[in-house]
This record gives sequence, structure tokens and C-alpha cells, in this order.
Amino acid sequence: MSGRWLRVSRTEGFAAAVGLLALVGCLLLGLHAPRVALLSYLFAWLFWLAPALGSVGLLMIHALTGGDWGLALRPALLAASRRLPLMALLLLPVLIGMAVLFPWAAPHAVGDPALDRQRWWLDAPFFLARAVVVWVLWLWLAHGMRRRLGTPRAGRFAAGGLIVYALSVSVAAVDWVVSLVPRWHSTTFGVLLGTAQLLAAAGLAVGVSVAGRDPAAAAWLPRRLNDLGSLLMVLVLAWGYLAFMDYLTVWIADLPTETVWYLPRVKTGWRWLGAFLVLFHLALPFAILLSRRAKQCAAWLAGVGGWLFLAQIGYVAWLVLPGLRTSALAWSDPLAWIGIGGLWWLGYGAQRRAVPEADA
Repeated sequence: MSGRWLRVSRTEGFAAAVGLLALVGCLLLGLHAPRVALLSYLFAWLFWLAPALGSVGLLMIHALTGGDWGLALRPALLAASRRLPLMALLLLPVLIGMAVLFPWAAPHAVGDPALDRQRWWLDAPFFLARAVVVWVLWLWLAHGMRRRLGTPRAGRFAAGGLIVYALSVSVAAVDWVVSLVPRWHSTTFGVLLGTAQLLAAAGLAVGVSVAGRDPAAAAWLPRRLNDLGSLLMVLVLAWGYLAFMDYLTVWIADLPTETVWYLPRVKTGWRWLGAFLVLFHLALPFAILLSRRAKQCAAWLAGVGGWLFLAQIGYVAWLVLPGLRTSALAWSDPLAWIGIGGLWWLGYGAQRRAVPEADA
């Protein structure tokens, strides 16, 4: 056990060191273009938040529904949920630089009639207070689920916890994504972002759990693999349906306050990212997961899970970047993603392996 721990720690320590160097590079770029660097940082932070927070949501869903899929994924979900304190700490640059990043917080935004009507919500002290409340709730949910797993109280806690999860994610979605384009409003965006987080968490958990399984273990039967594939298929379909309905509602209404968010995404070079998401984040994975043979093949299932996790890079970029950047990707984007990811990965593998398979 100690040898495995030391070996994993060295690998993860290397990833963390690379991450720190990448964050330093992102900071140096930010000295010349602070908004570009902060936008890249927000994009990377939201991506790595998804598997951590989505894992808490999946743990609560499993506590209510049961099923073998949750037992198979529990070590990976628990390890990812333990990244939340780190993600709370890494939000600080966004909060410190909000006057640079968010248009409504800029000094020149004072006196804008469209924004003045939203000042009851888009207010810097209230924004900070909401961030604190949201993070207190998320850390409480994660800690509460870990304490109650495997007990009769887990289901009761999860029933209320999922309501708290949905409401708090909706508040965070409005604050950290929607307010980048403050004239845009969407009543479904919080649910859409929460579903994307569940999909990212499930993709990562399925990918690492199936790839790292013991092929000789009796628990890893084709039925278990089929259940994991069905979970991914349901989440892909739910995410695709919500994203399509959100776009369809805006297209039918054709209101300037709603099209202002979609126009930069469908009338500029960003439309190719949208086409990529439709084809390779929705259509192709869903088509593969329709096949029972593919779902029961460990290699295919691990590949689809890993792909769905990595494809979230494109989706989070689609949500965050086009509103404030008409050009393509910047150098700060990969640097921020690698930087936060290197720190996120530190301890993840060791904590996942610390949960014995028999206890899972």
C-alpha cells in the first residue's frame, strides 16, 4: 500500500508542478491582457468544477435510486467530491478580478439603463455574499453525503440535498456565466449547467473506473458495464434535450434580450464549435451507447466515458468564451486549463484507490 501511495504521489506531484508552472504562465499573460486571462481562468475553473460538484449530485441520485452503477462508481465519485475545497480556493482570482471580468461590475457600466434595472442582483457585495452562501451549501452537501453513505439516512438527506443542489447551481450559473452577458436571461440555464456537470462527473468516473477495474473481479459483469453505459446515455440525452429546447425557445421568441447570447455563437467562427458539440458531444456518443455490444465492451465504454468528459472542454468554452471574445482561443486558455487541472489531479488517484472495491 505504501509503495503504491508513493508511486501515485510522484505522478500526481509532477502534474501539480506542471499545473503551477502553467498558472504562472497564465498570470504573466494576464499582465498584458487581464480580461483575456481572467476569462480563460473562469473557463478552466468551471470545467474542473463540473466533475467535483457533479459527483456530489450523482452520489445523492444514487442514494435515492440505488443500483449497481453507483456502487461501481463510488470510489471515483468520492475522490472527485473531495476536490471541492480546492475549487472554492481557486475561485478567489475570479472574485478579486470581477470588476475586470464581468461587464456589469466595470466602473463605466454605471448609468447604463439596462443594467441599472438589474442592480438589485448585479451588485458586487451581494455577488460575493451569494458566492459564499453557495460554497457553504456545496461543501455541506459533499460532507453530509460522505458521512451518510451506506446508512438509512442517506436517502432522506439526498432528497432535500438535490433540491438545494438544483437551486444553488442555478444561482451560480446566473452569477458566473449568464452575467457575462448581463442583458441575456434564461430560466433553464441552471438546470442545463447542472446536467452538464452530472455528465462530466459520470464520464470521468466511468472512464477511470472501467479502465482501472480488475478484469478478474466477479462484480465487473457485462450487466454492470451495461448499466454504466445506460447512465451515460441518459445523461447525454438529457443534456442534448435541454440544450436544444433552450435554443429553440430563443429562436421562436426572437427577442433581442435573448438572441444577444446566441448571435456571437452562431454568426461567427464559434459556430464550428457548436457544430462539433452537436456531432461529437451528442450524436456520436449517443449512437455508440445505443449499441448493447458497445456498452458491454469495457474498452468502448471507457473510451466513451473519457471522451464525454474531455468534450466538456468544448461545451464550457461555448458557454463562457464567445460572449466576451470574438476571436478564437488564446494561449491563456490551455495554460489555465492545465494549471487548474494539475492541481485538481493531485491526490485524486490515491483517494480513489483508498476506497476498497469490496466496500464500494
